[in-house]
Amino acid sequence: PLLFCATLCSSFFATLVANPFDVIKSRIQNMPQQQSSASMLNPQLPIVYRGTMDCLIQSIRHDGIFVLWRGFIPAFVKLAPYSVISLTLLDKLTKAVTGKDAL
Repeated sequence: PLLFCATLCSSFFATLVANPFDVIKSRIQNMPQQQSSASMLNPQLPIVYRGTMDCLIQSIRHDGIFVLWRGFIPAFVKLAPYSVISLTLLDKLTKAVTGKDAL
C-alpha cells in the first residue's frame, strides 16, 4: 500500500510539473505555418507564436494561468498506471534478485 501511494503521488507531481511544458509544446505544434494579414485582423483565426516565451505569454494573457494545466486529468490517467506498474515491478524484481528492497 505504501509503494502504491508513493507512486501515485509521484505521478501526480510529475504531471503537475510537466503539463505546462506539454501544453506550450502542443500549442506551438498546432499553430498554422504561415501568418497572413487576415489572421492579424480576425481574432477568430488561430494565433501564430514567435517562440516558446511568446506562446507562454499569449496563452496566459488570453486564457489565464490555468491554461497551462489544460488536459491534466488525461495526462495523469495515462501516467499513473504506468508508474504504479513499473515501479512496483522494479521493486519486486530487485527484491527477488538481490534480496533487498529497491526503493
